[in-house]
Amino acid sequence: MKNTLYYILFLFITIFGYTQNKQSLKTGVIIDSVKIATVPTESYAIYFPKKYDAKTPLPLVFIFDPAARGKKGIEPFILAAETYQYILVCSNTSKNGSVEKNVAIASRLFDDVLQTYAVDTSQLYVAGFSGGARLASFFGISTGSFQGVIACGASFNGMDKFIPPSNNFSYVGMVGDRDMNYREMIENKNWLDKAKIINTLFIAHEDHVWPKQSEMLRAFDWLEIQAYRKNIKPKNDSIIKRIYDKNLRIADSLKANNKMMPSVNAYEKGITFFNTNEDNFLRAQIAEIKKSKVYKEETTKMEEIKASENKIIDKLSVRFNEELKSAKGDADFKFWKTEIKSLNAMKFDDKNPLNQNMAFRILNWLQIMVYEMGQEYKRDHQNDKFAYCQELYKIVTEKK
Repeated sequence: MKNTLYYILFLFITIFGYTQNKQSLKTGVIIDSVKIATVPTESYAIYFPKKYDAKTPLPLVFIFDPAARGKKGIEPFILAAETYQYILVCSNTSKNGSVEKNVAIASRLFDDVLQTYAVDTSQLYVAGFSGGARLASFFGISTGSFQGVIACGASFNGMDKFIPPSNNFSYVGMVGDRDMNYREMIENKNWLDKAKIINTLFIAHEDHVWPKQSEMLRAFDWLEIQAYRKNIKPKNDSIIKRIYDKNLRIADSLKANNKMMPSVNAYEKGITFFNTNEDNFLRAQIAEIKKSKVYKEETTKMEEIKASENKIIDKLSVRFNEELKSAKGDADFKFWKTEIKSLNAMKFDDKNPLNQNMAFRILNWLQIMVYEMGQEYKRDHQNDKFAYCQELYKIVTEKK
């Protein structure tokens, strides 16, 4: 892939700005399908905040959904867009598939949007879910043109981490504790820390789905603070206070319910770097919690869950690869039925929520892996392996 070419293209379109040559479009509603002028077969959904006047340049978020669902991709961002006055654009064309093809589609999208609407090109953001998050992360790390990345349910493609990062961008990871990519997002945060890329991670009690609007607003609260710190936007004391108070309420509630690790995460998000006394108070709260017996027990349990999850996934991966060689399982797929029965027992065990979340993650991972491998063998006309994957997929997805 010619990353340099796309980088030059991107800089070119951002320099030339916009011309408001499309018809006046409604504000406060999602406009489902706006065609790309140069390629009418490609389109995007767009959302203008209610106060948009087509004259004042506003920040903009480019969004990528893995199934090219423009309206679906915009919906989680609307509350944040109205709060902070962002234009939202989501491709109806880019979807899971060829990275090179999607980069080209995205480049045409950038070109059309930035030349058409009143956009503040110093405040461009890029976001995505699942495969769309991987595409968004690629643009964040490779171009230097985005102030922030919002990656939901997935991080980078492996090779992207070898690109010398542009450290100008801030990175928000968002994932559910039942998402099969939960561990990936935890490890990705560690990589971002080592790469000295400013980042944070929001964890919700969800599966592999787009975040809720309320969670997305918290992500943009955090990005707002980063914009102040980088002097992209003038500091707003009332917004800083609101963000601080919101995170304090969330953190205090989690602490009161003995959810110590999540409370530390929330206290950290309340640190604004502008309110010295308040920030020092939060740091003291974090230090106190980390000394507590409950916090230490939680961290130990999380490490045990991590080891157990890795062990189970390794066992299932080895078995799957071994059976693929002959394209058949043992008698009546006995091994898989036993393993899936055990995971389903964990899945419905409300008394052990950490094990329960782990079971959801593993079953989701197994379902997607078997399905995607089956589709690959179908494309390659390896019918025996495709049939094996189909049979295993039925067992994995059987309703309990």
